[in-house]
Amino acid sequence: MSGVGVDHILKTSRSAIIGLLKEQGAMSVDSLAASMRVTKVCVRRHLGLLESDDLIVHDVQRNDRGRPRHIYRLTQKALRLFPQHYDELALDVLDLLARRHGIGALEDILAARADELIDHLRRELGDADLEERVRGLARVMSGRGFLAESRRQRDGSYRLRQRHCPTENVAVRYPMVCEQELRVYRELLGCEVRRECRIADGDKVCEFRILPTGQAQIVPIGGRPEPDLGEFSRSLKSSVEG
Repeated sequence: MSGVGVDHILKTSRSAIIGLLKEQGAMSVDSLAASMRVTKVCVRRHLGLLESDDLIVHDVQRNDRGRPRHIYRLTQKALRLFPQHYDELALDVLDLLARRHGIGALEDILAARADELIDHLRRELGDADLEERVRGLARVMSGRGFLAESRRQRDGSYRLRQRHCPTENVAVRYPMVCEQELRVYRELLGCEVRRECRIADGDKVCEFRILPTGQAQIVPIGGRPEPDLGEFSRSLKSSVEG
């Protein structure tokens, strides 16, 4: 059998494991082997590869007799492999809110959500210095699906880069979502934060420049002007009312 054929079989087997775990929630090696009609040795080999890729994790189930069993389940990373339609639901809700109650109500809701997020993240990040808070913010946002990373620059500022935007479709239609995100970062870090690019504008990443107190005069490199939300709100209001 060719190398391509072997590779196809391996991928098919791992896909089958992921599919079974999605359906059942959690399974043992014995259950997986029986469902797939393969040996337990084969299943363990695939489970090891999936675990090394951070697609599954296992819990140890101890019994009164016999050896403890490993029970496998999917990680959040694996769950993102399945189709997600949360953005469609979010857009439907926001559109309905804007039509029935106006743009002002929509802005109030997004601002209130940002306030709650600020309170939550303040408790999570604590009273660390700016560098630790920036790192903590990147870690938290990565956990929320933004694939964020931070780096200190030679001039003392920081870059926060996000390689994924789980709310991209919402942000394209409602850029005030991004404005509230920017406000969250500014209030959490207690300093000037400037957006230099965003995925919703067609860029590959969302990137922010974080300027410690006293460095706000630094001019962003390659930054894009912030959108005119007043003009956007007027345009959206006309569209909704029309």
